[in-house]
Amino acid sequence: MDPVFTQLQFVAFAALLSLGVAIQFAFSPKRRAVMGNIKFLLADALRTAPSIAGVTLVRGAYRAGYLNEGRGFIEANLRSIVWMSGAILAGQVAVRFVPPMSWLARDLRLAGRAVWSERLGRWMGSNR
Repeated sequence: MDPVFTQLQFVAFAALLSLGVAIQFAFSPKRRAVMGNIKFLLADALRTAPSIAGVTLVRGAYRAGYLNEGRGFIEANLRSIVWMSGAILAGQVAVRFVPPMSWLARDLRLAGRAVWSERLGRWMGSNR
């Protein structure tokens, strides 16, 4: 069985990734201030890309391939979920542990931690 990639899958991937990053950019001004705009955009895109790619590209391609092979609708969907899950897991592991992606993921995590530490300190009345 060969996966079937279509242009619509790539367009959907790009649109969903752009929308997700734009929403994070709009609603995370404190993390943006800590990291800087460009670094924040790149780190968020790298963090989000494996999940969106797994759903739109990998699952869609394998589902289409199984359907072209003559498998039933439910079987094609169930089999493609396995490929999607593996692709998301592998992508998340790569982003988390392979430099330079891991450096950006770490910086994004530390920026979020700094924002929440300051916020909780303000709520609890400490002088940070």
